[in-house]
Amino acid sequence: MNNHLTLADREKIQDLLKEGLSFGQIATEIGKCKTTVSREIKAYRKYVSSKDIATFMPKNVCVYRYECDIKNICKSSECFYRTKKCKVCGKCNEKCEKFKEDICIKHDKPPYVCNGCDKKVRCQLSKYIYSAKDAHNMYLEKLSESRSGITLSEEELNRLDKIISPKIKKGQSVRNICIQNRDDIMLSDKTIYKYIHERIFEIDDFALRRKLSRKPRKKQAGPQCKIDKKCRENRTYDDFLKFMAERSDTPVFEMDTVEGIKGGKVLLTLLFRNCNLQLYFIREANTAGSVTEIFDSLRQNLTEEEFNILFPVILTDRGSEFSNPTEIEINKHTGIKQTHVFYCDPKCSEQKAQCERNHEFVRYYFAKGKSFDILDEEKTILMTNHINSYGRRILNDRAPIDIFIGIYGEEIAKKLSLRKIPADVIILNTGLFE
Repeated sequence: MNNHLTLADREKIQDLLKEGLSFGQIATEIGKCKTTVSREIKAYRKYVSSKDIATFMPKNVCVYRYECDIKNICKSSECFYRTKKCKVCGKCNEKCEKFKEDICIKHDKPPYVCNGCDKKVRCQLSKYIYSAKDAHNMYLEKLSESRSGITLSEEELNRLDKIISPKIKKGQSVRNICIQNRDDIMLSDKTIYKYIHERIFEIDDFALRRKLSRKPRKKQAGPQCKIDKKCRENRTYDDFLKFMAERSDTPVFEMDTVEGIKGGKVLLTLLFRNCNLQLYFIREANTAGSVTEIFDSLRQNLTEEEFNILFPVILTDRGSEFSNPTEIEINKHTGIKQTHVFYCDPKCSEQKAQCERNHEFVRYYFAKGKSFDILDEEKTILMTNHINSYGRRILNDRAPIDIFIGIYGEEIAKKLSLRKIPADVIILNTGLFE
């Protein structure tokens, strides 16, 4: 029996809240206990600021708005309300130093939301709303993150890296560093070893003297080490849509990972939406550090202007290998932000559908579950060129590489190791590597 609430359950809760039913009545309708309903609403209700509420009336949510007599706060001769009390002006709350927001006391007692309130339409105060769709999306995200393993904020990561990496380079052991700096690190040596192995710090396993002398353990199933859960703040798919609404002409490329076998080599894929060309990069492991290395390499091969033209906006999924966006966005040599990273919603692969569809070409060479271990940089470039030289119906039977060169030029294509393969020579199966 599934004890979790479904989207249908949440839609029922939303409808019953609007009707003004109690938690007990709602629980009876959906076959759950009233405590479950109460926790669900409090956990996933959505805050709506008074600033975002559409109204024809001037927005004044000050607790003193009924008895306030203050006039002409803005000292503007052009203000329409300069001869009247400022409480009738929409800018009152922004200008007045005595402003104190009025908070509805009903937010702290059942039903904790404004869905069924009879004053909702006229009320200008900040609200809590329960939306079934938003609640279900938050639930899915929380469920995904609960299985994602250890988390570490980017600021905390950088602070720890400055403490640990220099000392390990001097030959000190992780255990000794943790003991001597216990008040600053506040993590176990086992956790630090995991971060080093995942290449989250500047140093990697090769910097550990004894690690190299030990026989590797068999890989165990379990969650990968993951950086900051907050890395996606202001980088959600909704944020992406808002960003693109103001910059509709800005090129977008989609980023993803294709796995062979668990624990083996993986491919990083970068797809240009404007020409359907997809770049492939082989990586030894599916880590955040390996993704950063590829972008560092791209920055070395391209000029700053060329990188900015090619990669202004990145849309990717929520894999742990993409959970350090600032390392992708910022040129570490100049400190300048060159691109913007955004994340798709959980389990919404259709939001970067072009990238997902193009992965079909990789499966021509490697079926699902087949190892990528035979791939090296040279073979990956060869596969990339054969795939991108193949004509597509969506492009009127033109090859992505032709359109890419038409947009960005031969010189940039050469820097990315792109070259056209004649149509009668293209191989889209394992015979390419024989």
